[in-house]
Amino acid sequence: MRVRWYGTASVEIAHAADRILFDPFVPLKGSTVNVTIEKYDGFSDVFVTHGHFDHISDLPEVAKRNPRVVIHCTRTPFRTLAAKGVPEGNLDLITYGQEIHIGDITLHVFHGRHAVLDVTVSRLVRVLRSPAKRNLFHIARENRVCKENDETVCYQVEAGGKSIFLMGSLNLRDDAAYPTGPDLLVLPYNGWKDNFPPAVKVIERLQPKRVILTHYDATFPPLTTPVDPTPLLKRYPDLVSTVRYEEEIEV
Repeated sequence: MRVRWYGTASVEIAHAADRILFDPFVPLKGSTVNVTIEKYDGFSDVFVTHGHFDHISDLPEVAKRNPRVVIHCTRTPFRTLAAKGVPEGNLDLITYGQEIHIGDITLHVFHGRHAVLDVTVSRLVRVLRSPAKRNLFHIARENRVCKENDETVCYQVEAGGKSIFLMGSLNLRDDAAYPTGPDLLVLPYNGWKDNFPPAVKVIERLQPKRVILTHYDATFPPLTTPVDPTPLLKRYPDLVSTVRYEEEIEV
C-alpha cells in the first residue's frame, strides 16, 4: 500500500489502482499549509473519522466536484452533510464492526474516542490576539453544526498482505478490542494539552511496526498552532517519524 498525507487528518491510501481518502480538509487563510480542493478530485470513496468541521466541512465541495463520490460516515456526520446539501446518494451510513471492500482494499470499522480538547484561558487569550482571528467566525459557525457526538471512528485498512491502522483523533476506548501489530499506525498528534502521554498509551497498546504522525500542523489558525513532535520522536526514534506533505510512503 501507498500512503500520502495532505495536512490535518487528510490521508490517501492506495493499492494497485484503488485509492481511498480520509477526512479531506482545505487549510484556512493564514495557514502555511498549501493544500487546495483540487487535490481531492478523482477519488471514488471518502471515509470520515468523525464529524468535526476540520474533517467534513469541505466534503460538500468535494461531492460537488466529484458527483459519483461515496462518502462513508457514521450517523452524525451523515446528517450534517445531508443538511449541508450533500445528496444522500453520495452518503453511505457505516456502523462499528462493519467490513467494507473497495476493490482489493478491505476496511474494518472500529469505535474510537476523541481526544480531550485543550480548552484553557491562556489558549483563549492567544487565540484572540492572533492575526488569524478573522477565521473565528467561520470556525464558530462550522462548530455549531459539525458535531462529533462520541462517534469517532478508527479504520483498519488491509491490502496486499499489509495492514494500516488509521485514527482521526488521539484516543482509544478502554472497553474496545483493537487489532495489534499493524504494519503502520497513522497517528494524529493533536488535541490534548500534552499530546505525549496519550500518544505513548496508544502506541504501547497497539504495538505497531511503524508510526507516522498527522494533524500536528496548523491548518485552521488561530485555534491550531504547530505541535512539536520531538518528545515522541525521541521516545521512539526507530518507530515514529514525520513525513512531508504529499510524500508517498510504501507500506
